[in-house]
Amino acid sequence: MIWTLAFWRAVTERAIKSFAYSLTATLTGGVLNIAEVPWTSALLIALGATLLSVLGSITSSGLTGGGPSLTNAETLEPAPVPPPGARERLYNHDW
Repeated sequence: MIWTLAFWRAVTERAIKSFAYSLTATLTGGVLNIAEVPWTSALLIALGATLLSVLGSITSSGLTGGGPSLTNAETLEPAPVPPPGARERLYNHDW
């Protein structure tokens, strides 16, 4: 299941959220002056959280055999393949 586009879209969404949440928490944690923000540290912490998110999603997929969630709330099924000729019958009309 890890080799599907749907899986990697879900992983990417989770990773972006993890980056944004951890960067926001790091930047606002006790710093009131934007000029005093430790940007290097904040970005490294956010990148670390992103890496952990991606690794967690891959591990979850291996444990559940489904999507990137341990709860199986989001099981990623591949799209059904239409039978041969179905698309041609749908678009070839004699109008």
